[in-house]
Amino acid sequence: MDVLEPGDCWELMKQRAFGPDDDHTGFEKIGKQIAAKCGGLPLVANALGQVMSELRTVGAWEHIRDTKVVLDFQEEHQQETLESLMLSYYCMKKEFKMCFTYLAAFSKGFVMDSNRLIRQWNALGYINSRHDGQRCINYLLGMSFLRIPGSASVSPSALHFKTPPELVMHDLVHDLVSRIVVDDFIKLDATKSTSWNRPHYYRHAQLTNLKNDPKVFKYIPGKLRSLHFRDFGGMQLPKKAFSRCKYIRVLDLSGHSAKGQSAPSSVVLPSSISQLKLIRYLDATGLPIASLPKNFHTLQNMETLILSNSLLETLPDSICRLGKLCYLDLSGSSRLSKLPASLGELSQLFFLNLSGCFILQELPESICELTCLHHLNMSDCCALQKLPDKFGSLPKLSFLNLSSCSKLTKLPDNISLPCLEHLNLLSCHELENLPIDFGHLQKLEFLNLSGCYKVLMLPGSFCQLNHLKYLDLSDCHNLEKLPDCFGDLVELQYLNLTSCPKLRRLPESVCKLFKLRCLYLSYCLRLSELPSSFGNLKLQILHMNGLLYMYDCPDSIGDMTSLTQFVIDTATSKLLEKIPAIQKRLNLVGTVRHDIHEIGSRGCSSIVDLVGLTCSELILAGLQNVRHPEDADRVRLRDKSDIRLLKLLWENQEGKSVLDRLVPPRTLEHFQLLGYSSKDFPNWMFHISSYLPFLSELTLNGLEACDSLPPFGALPNLRMLCLKNIPNIRKIGKEFYGEGRPCMKLRVLTLKLMKNLVEWWTTKTSEENKEFLIPNLHFLFVVDCPKLKFLPYPPRSMNWGLSNSDTVLPERGFGNLSSYIHPSEIVLKSCSFSQDRWDSFQHFTTLENFYVYSISGLRTLPEVMRCFTSLTGLWLVSLNDLETLPVWLGQLGSLQLFHIHNCPKLTSLPESMKNLTALRKLRLLECKGREILPEWLGQLTSLEELFIRDCPSLTCLPESIQNLSALKLLRIVRCPSLIARCQGEDAHKICHISKVEFN
Repeated sequence: MDVLEPGDCWELMKQRAFGPDDDHTGFEKIGKQIAAKCGGLPLVANALGQVMSELRTVGAWEHIRDTKVVLDFQEEHQQETLESLMLSYYCMKKEFKMCFTYLAAFSKGFVMDSNRLIRQWNALGYINSRHDGQRCINYLLGMSFLRIPGSASVSPSALHFKTPPELVMHDLVHDLVSRIVVDDFIKLDATKSTSWNRPHYYRHAQLTNLKNDPKVFKYIPGKLRSLHFRDFGGMQLPKKAFSRCKYIRVLDLSGHSAKGQSAPSSVVLPSSISQLKLIRYLDATGLPIASLPKNFHTLQNMETLILSNSLLETLPDSICRLGKLCYLDLSGSSRLSKLPASLGELSQLFFLNLSGCFILQELPESICELTCLHHLNMSDCCALQKLPDKFGSLPKLSFLNLSSCSKLTKLPDNISLPCLEHLNLLSCHELENLPIDFGHLQKLEFLNLSGCYKVLMLPGSFCQLNHLKYLDLSDCHNLEKLPDCFGDLVELQYLNLTSCPKLRRLPESVCKLFKLRCLYLSYCLRLSELPSSFGNLKLQILHMNGLLYMYDCPDSIGDMTSLTQFVIDTATSKLLEKIPAIQKRLNLVGTVRHDIHEIGSRGCSSIVDLVGLTCSELILAGLQNVRHPEDADRVRLRDKSDIRLLKLLWENQEGKSVLDRLVPPRTLEHFQLLGYSSKDFPNWMFHISSYLPFLSELTLNGLEACDSLPPFGALPNLRMLCLKNIPNIRKIGKEFYGEGRPCMKLRVLTLKLMKNLVEWWTTKTSEENKEFLIPNLHFLFVVDCPKLKFLPYPPRSMNWGLSNSDTVLPERGFGNLSSYIHPSEIVLKSCSFSQDRWDSFQHFTTLENFYVYSISGLRTLPEVMRCFTSLTGLWLVSLNDLETLPVWLGQLGSLQLFHIHNCPKLTSLPESMKNLTALRKLRLLECKGREILPEWLGQLTSLEELFIRDCPSLTCLPESIQNLSALKLLRIVRCPSLIARCQGEDAHKICHISKVEFN
């Protein structure tokens, strides 16, 4: 720990002891005197500051200042530190002291589950309620005696009313608490008999290294209140193991998973456990228990029972006789297929965890009788298909987790749950709708609907959730719109709409969400505009990556002075042009580009000057100029956690030794690697899913030498992958996916100039099954990949773009996977298809938009298009050989937009087009051979827009155009004869049209 000056210790203590508006008068002098006793240690300053905040009187502070602690310690280098910490313990709140000293039962570095810790405190009588336990944990967090794993300390602002799930203790604090309880706590090592024969007054014990010798059980102190097993390998315990432990309140058997030991296939709990009549807490996590002892139900004081990761197939009905049981954890019991019908008799049960009970298909109806149930976790109950009809009326349920219940199709119709605050429906892929009265969940604060693929819309009552603070709608693939009243969610602070590909707009009322701080819109691929008042929001975080249909955004975003993170790396070129100016107005640190060069006078490259750099986006160009790879080590890139985007550029030179040292920070979201010319990748890239678990965008471009790829498909959060100009890659197989798990979040796959790429495997085997390894693409772009075949079939994608990549479509169709191919848009450019490949389009009956560009040899439209019964938009562009349109074109009854551009041989339109009664927009561009428009044009009764450009031979409009009462816009550009006629003798034909434009 860094040593602080006394003045700095006092500043740290003040942050703990006082609020921003509190009066310091009378405390400053005493506080500084106390700060001098901290030994310059932040840990001590934090602890004393927290204590002083609770004792805000001059007398109490003087007592702290004058108290002296002397410890008889052999380790002199720790004595002063521990004496300072002991002072904060002496001044600690009395009701929390026993809770704190109990932490000696856990080894150094042990990660404690906060829920289980609170249950143990309760079982020992140290606290009376869960609320008391939460207060104690927050108090110890404030003292820095406890901390959240991964954080060095906890600032006052990080303390929440909800207890963090995991906690660890500082090593020095563990030394302190071990010293305090030296006469109350014993550690028994089963391999060292010298530790056994100790006095019998110990209250708490830890039993370690239990192998196959049961003798140690004869020496367990008889007055123990808690017994914790550590590293005993899950062995079968002797029948009389607990015959001496009649006062036990807490029995923790969860420490069985020692490395290097093989647990038996199954064990039974020793019969002597039935003698523990005072036991309140039993944790048998991970023990391969297939059944419970016959007399288990006689443990009538049992309050907490943890049987997670067991081999139980059923629970005996007798367990429902444990009248005081309030906490039951069966998580990970993968063989559990049934719960007792009498489960509802557990009248005190408030916590039930069934997470990971994979084959549990239903809940007993009696679960609806658990009137005290607060917390229910059924995540990963992937066989569960429905909930009991009366489930929606549990009166005290406040937490409900149904995430990854992938077969759950609906929630109960009548859902009131008056106390529900937290509802998690993540990855409920088959859930189709929310109940009509969903808005009756008046206390709901947290709602996760991410990955609910089939939800089309939110119910009308949704906007009545006026306490909702957190809403995740990411990956709701079929969500088409948000309710117009969405702005009524006035408490909303977090909104995630990432990868909602059918969402075209946000309601104007969104701009009334004045408490909204985080908004994620990335990969809403159809979102084309933002509300005009968007700048009124007080956002702190705004993500807008991958908005491929958005060409502009409100200038008012630049007025969002609260914005600290504005992410828009991948977008249309027009939108990207606006971003630098907006970032400048917001005073956000933009991209830092460093062109590396040698520094001859220092014998190193300029990359070493980046040691102290802080930025969110970093481009390192000229990496071939790093002559000494150790220069890259000095940058310590991995420690720069502020970097969100990293771009590394070489100029055709090997760079493995440098890239090996440029390990990005773990928090990186966007990585680009360009011009890297080594054949192999460094080791960290072959374990990239562990090094960069949050990476969402990856681009590789111009990798001339590499002939195989690391397992990029294993990246758990990858949403965009672009591979460009990697000429030696010939095959991408199963190794790309790492352990063979699907790329669940990959939405955009772009392949360009991969001229020698021959095959890419998209399923685990060559068999035709529906287990696509890339199951949820939104866009598949394949450009200039003339040899590529996806095997056995291309990945399922909503939108396809193929250019000069003729072999991507399978000649023989999609086989048994045909029913899983549901594209809504296809763009074809510069392709030449055989009849067999055209025939494969018969599976695209859901197609809504079809773009055909520069396809040679196409004299008429292929017959297979007749099956496009859902087609709403058709674009025919630069089809130099197209001579006629088929008669069946008039059968495309859903067609709303028809665009013809530069098809020089097409001189007429079929009369059957008059049957296109849904057609709203007709565009005729560069149709130079067309001389007249047909009279049947007047039968297109829904036509709202007619656009004619560069048709010099066209001289007049048909008389029937006067019948088009719906026509609102007529645009005629560079058609001099036609314009002259419309402005002259034919002006009467168009006088009914509200907007006419000539250019």
